[in-house]
Amino acid sequence: MAQKGRAKKVFPGGNTSRGFYSFYDYIIPEDAERIFVIKGGPGTGKSSFMRTIGEDFLKLGYDVELHYCSSDNKSLDGVVIKKANVALLDGTAPHVVDPKHPGAVGEILNLGGYWDESRLVKDKYYIINCNKQIKKRFESAYRYLGAAKEMQDDMEEIIGEGVDREKLNKLKTELRYELVDGVSTINKSAAVRHLFDSSITPEGLVDYVESIIQSNYICYYLKGGVGTVSTEILSFLADEYTMKGYGVELYHQPLNPDRLQTLVVEGLKVGITINPKTEMKAYKIIDLDSIIDEDKFKDKAELLQKDAETYLRMLEEGVRRIKMAKLIHDDLEKKYVTCMNFEAVTELRNRTVERIKGILRNK
Repeated sequence: MAQKGRAKKVFPGGNTSRGFYSFYDYIIPEDAERIFVIKGGPGTGKSSFMRTIGEDFLKLGYDVELHYCSSDNKSLDGVVIKKANVALLDGTAPHVVDPKHPGAVGEILNLGGYWDESRLVKDKYYIINCNKQIKKRFESAYRYLGAAKEMQDDMEEIIGEGVDREKLNKLKTELRYELVDGVSTINKSAAVRHLFDSSITPEGLVDYVESIIQSNYICYYLKGGVGTVSTEILSFLADEYTMKGYGVELYHQPLNPDRLQTLVVEGLKVGITINPKTEMKAYKIIDLDSIIDEDKFKDKAELLQKDAETYLRMLEEGVRRIKMAKLIHDDLEKKYVTCMNFEAVTELRNRTVERIKGILRNK
């Protein structure tokens, strides 16, 4: 029996202070052999379709990327079978996707062709109302996440006053020396890929950094500091790696996608992150508080405390409203589930698996 493949879990989009923020274009491999865009309403089995295919190829020993949905972190927005260069994508709102090269590379698998439309028509007004209420709950949630970001911005502004630029520049130089200077330059066009390693979901903040920075990676943990500092360091190192010809993955903060929190160089098995989950397994811990002079803002301790308290309240209420949207969505799914011919969906899935196996055989 083949050794089980590696499952890498990420979020291609997120519920952020700007609303739904998408890095969906980065799911698809640049040299994609085949892209299956899956259409259909809620409850038509899109996520199960992709999940089962992903599990099939993991069992066969192939590495698979699982792209999770930020609005329902138990569901999938996409699956990539890496060796086959095949991607399966949820092509419905809020990330509407159509094949860029229809027929040649991409195609649509329409699960909506397997439902009893006459039964859905009878529930037309209920379905329309559910979609309206879901939209309103998300809009409300995003206003709260926007307020949380304002508090985060204020904390960053206050703490940022204490950043010693000379020490920060010295640290960047030291990290470049340790991580990049000794790496051979390769004659290759380096791609930068943007994703989320964590997301604000109906269950709160969920992250998958442990599936991204695995145990055989050299891991640097950036401890403490402030978001502007870690973003500057990660962006600086990403540029240094790409100039050497290495592709990088940049993982963004779920609340404010302008902030970076993880850098991965798969070709070198290197990961650099602010995620505290990695502290115990980190090869090295970098204390970012060491470049911040607290004396420059110690008189603002009360302001920081109020900001932090308000930030948490706004974030928690934003999550609560995302959860409300999901509960309505769950009810909506039930209407579609009862109208689906899942035997036909299973047959389509089995045919799709065989087609992907054919692509692998021809490699």
